[in-house]
Amino acid sequence: MQEPDQFQQLMDKYLTNSVSAGEKEQLFALIRQGDYRAGLAQMIDDALEMPADGEEDLALREEIFAQLQASRKPVRKLKPWPRIAAAAAVLLLLGAVYYYQVFKPVAVPGVRRVNFSQIKPGTDKAVLTLADGSTVALDSNAHQVIRQGAATVSQQQGQLVYNTPGHVVAASSNKLQTPRGGQFRLELPDGTLIWLNAASSVTYPTAFTGEERKITITGEVYLEVAPDEKPFIVSTLHEEVQVLGTQFNINAYEEETATRTTLLSGKIKVMNGAAGIVLKPGQQAVVKHQASSAIPVREVDAEQVIAWKNGYFDFENERLDAVLRLLSRWYNVDFDTDPAVAGLTFSAGIARSSTLEQVLTTLTATGAITFSDDGKKIKVYLSNTK
Repeated sequence: MQEPDQFQQLMDKYLTNSVSAGEKEQLFALIRQGDYRAGLAQMIDDALEMPADGEEDLALREEIFAQLQASRKPVRKLKPWPRIAAAAAVLLLLGAVYYYQVFKPVAVPGVRRVNFSQIKPGTDKAVLTLADGSTVALDSNAHQVIRQGAATVSQQQGQLVYNTPGHVVAASSNKLQTPRGGQFRLELPDGTLIWLNAASSVTYPTAFTGEERKITITGEVYLEVAPDEKPFIVSTLHEEVQVLGTQFNINAYEEETATRTTLLSGKIKVMNGAAGIVLKPGQQAVVKHQASSAIPVREVDAEQVIAWKNGYFDFENERLDAVLRLLSRWYNVDFDTDPAVAGLTFSAGIARSSTLEQVLTTLTATGAITFSDDGKKIKVYLSNTK
């Protein structure tokens, strides 16, 4: 059999899922030689030009985007692409080949290679702290009803829902907190919906009895505020957001340099001491954590900002140190980063359901960085320096 014919036959078997383990290894070996990558790249380009039809499969799109990164093609957002299974298989094949070529065990004395495939993504889990200080562990499987004064609190898998009679005069305070590697959803008594990202919290009353609706948050939350005559106020360590009814995201992690508030719809006012700014949809207010009264405003891609809430990472020229802080919170791992790589930038779209191994494979496919494990932290450094 001529080698080109062998390659085509193996590819046909791979794409029809009829390839044996031995034949798959032969196919990998041929691709590693480098003679067929141009043809594979052309197959991908041809597939990307096909028109979209129907609703987009988000997980597939992000997997494809990640593998395009791994094949070192120019970064670009993908068109909606629900049914191109063959091209997706080509991309996954490329990703596997690049894993073997780029993401190799690093021979460093005294350093073991971590089994990144065993590090799973975050799940729906949180801790509810009641007014008397008692706590209730919440996870993605439980269904339970909790009595909190006059309020009835129902857990429905990954969401907590409050139901409070309208005649309540006094309310108690509750706190919902997610750990690293956790996320959760909350419906307040007024119908406001809140999504909590990893390592975040929201403190709130079991009923809004006063002239305003006020909550306090840490970390990152996305809110869809229910319309009401009472103003809704969100307080963080560095700012206060006033709103009547809207959709917005607040990233207020203390390890970041600023609190970023992004408006998707409606109108909000961001306050920092005496300074205040009214946002329009698509704008983001940036409140620096060091002493400063100024509130810069910039235009942003709001959908990219709330990608976490929709189940994926969306990095667009993002600094590596910022990417690793995000991964640290979602996968509950710690990184030890060489300062020489902290400022490198990356662009990728990856499903948050990916294992850590899949995410790191995408990052290492650039050939710029390497990961290894010292038993306590994941070390990150320039490739070919160890």
